[in-house]
Amino acid sequence: MADNVSDLVLDGNAAAGCLAEIFAADVTIAQIQCDACGSARPVGSLRLYAAPMGAVLRCTHCDSVLMRAVNSPHGRWLEMSGTRCLRF
Repeated sequence: MADNVSDLVLDGNAAAGCLAEIFAADVTIAQIQCDACGSARPVGSLRLYAAPMGAVLRCTHCDSVLMRAVNSPHGRWLEMSGTRCLRF
């Protein structure tokens, strides 16, 4: 057991393996929970509003925005502030 909590803290690079396992999976079958209404359902069942530069995914129960994905010349962006959790 660690003597100090700071002994357990690493930088984000240490999570690379764990995150690679998550983001390599088919996200459309992952369960997403809406932070606004609490409903949980597969990502593939959300309502998609697509545009050339990206996508907005909304809850089918309350219409809250759960995810925004944008592709730009400066990188790829994923914003999930409307999501309580994403379970694979």
